[in-house]
This record gives sequence, structure tokens and C-alpha cells, in this order.
Amino acid sequence: MKIYNKKGFFSGVLWTAAGAFCLYRDIVDSADFLPQQIKSVVISLLCLAIGLTSLIRAFSKSSTREDRIEEMDERNRLVRLKTNSLTLNILGYLQLAGMIIGILGFAFTESEVYGFLFLFAGLSITVTAVISFIATVWYEKHL
Repeated sequence: MKIYNKKGFFSGVLWTAAGAFCLYRDIVDSADFLPQQIKSVVISLLCLAIGLTSLIRAFSKSSTREDRIEEMDERNRLVRLKTNSLTLNILGYLQLAGMIIGILGFAFTESEVYGFLFLFAGLSITVTAVISFIATVWYEKHL
């Protein structure tokens, strides 16, 4: 059998392995709480189904062609681009809010927890800004 979609094949192998491992753990070390056990088995079976579907599609030439057309579709790429941009903007505002809460909380309570919240929120904003700057310079140079 020939593998037409290597990315789909590897994701299928990972999903199938994760589902099989989780199902094995659910059977061997089952939870005493029945709803938790049922939820774990359902999630394991879902992982197995996703993995097996990806594996089957990786071996099918027509499915691989459909996947590539879907992946290269301009509308899907535009939606993905806009979604990623909006997500980054929302996360930036949440980081800024966390930093402000950290500053105000530390100023009023002098608790180290708020100081660390400010520190990690500020650090993540800095890392995001540096990565954004590097990506902008790279794309300006190569496009």
C-alpha cells in the first residue's frame, strides 16, 4: 500500500496510538465513578475514530487529492488567516488585562501572586512582540 498523504498518515498514527493507549488505560485502571469511566471510554473511542479515519484517508489517492484541494482553497486560507489574526489580538488584550490586574493587585495587596501575574503576563507580551517583529521583518524581506 502506498501512502499518499504523509502528514495525514502520521497524524492518524498519533491519534490512533493515543486512543488505543487511553482505551487500554480505561480498561486496565478504570475509575470508580461510572460517569467518569464512560466519558473516558467515549473520548478514547473518539480518538481512535479520528486516527483510523486519517489513516484510511492517507492511503486513498482521491481522499488525499480532496484534502489538498481543501487545504489550498483561497477562502479557507483567508478564513484561517483572519481567525489567527483575531485570536492573536484577543490574546494580546487578555495578556494586557492580566498585566494590569497584576500591577493593581500587587500595588494594593503587595502579594507575590499578583507580582508573578504581572511578571508572566509582561513576559508573554514581550515574547509575542519580539516574535511579531521577527516575523514582520522576515516577511518584508522575503515577500
